[in-house]
Amino acid sequence: MGKTESGINNFINKLTGMQLGGTKKLSSHTENVREYDCSHSGQRFILVDTPGLNNGECLQGTAFRDISKWLEDTYQRSIRLTGVIYTHDITDDDWPPADVQSFELLGHLCGNKPADRVRLVMTMPNQAEELDAYNVEGISESIDWRSFIRAGARPVRFDNTSAGAWGIIEGLENTKKALLLQEELVIMKKRLEDTAAGKHRLDELVAPYGQAEGWFKRWIWKPCLNMWRKIANWKWFKVRYIRI
Repeated sequence: MGKTESGINNFINKLTGMQLGGTKKLSSHTENVREYDCSHSGQRFILVDTPGLNNGECLQGTAFRDISKWLEDTYQRSIRLTGVIYTHDITDDDWPPADVQSFELLGHLCGNKPADRVRLVMTMPNQAEELDAYNVEGISESIDWRSFIRAGARPVRFDNTSAGAWGIIEGLENTKKALLLQEELVIMKKRLEDTAAGKHRLDELVAPYGQAEGWFKRWIWKPCLNMWRKIANWKWFKVRYIRI
């Protein structure tokens, strides 16, 4: 997972040794969530590629529901995730609201209990040789990943090599845990909109409308109301109104 153009495709390419278009695709449960089959050191791995969490479609519902459906289906088939890779391009100095929302959505989707299964992967797609010059811990502090890191998530560097990518995967070992969203949907039988991630998504969708409503009340409705009250108190207006 990760924001759009944060290096997740490149990360998967390094793991498989192929471009995504040439990788053996197991299946496509939905239009947006895809599984890729690969082997390493005699062990089979299933890599799952999801749409960018800061993609407008994700917050609008289509991609978010696809991700949720995939997580629900795999949990019902007794398949547990070994880990979640969340990529972030550290050369991107901007941290716009959409990126903040994508990371917050990740937190609500995973929950704190399986946070130790999450790797916050710092990527530098075009300048990998300079990666060591960046302080990963400092970056994670600056973009406010602290609460998730305290829960167990681990920030790591990706040096844009196959060995580096597999080192991150192998570091997850074989511990498997369910994500919060999976437990909410399957065990607690919650509707998607009632889950922590679902509520967060709705809040982000409603927020702009709430802001627009506040702007309208502050800059249009209240000034017009105050002006009308002043006009109503003018003596000449009262006299004219009475005469009419």
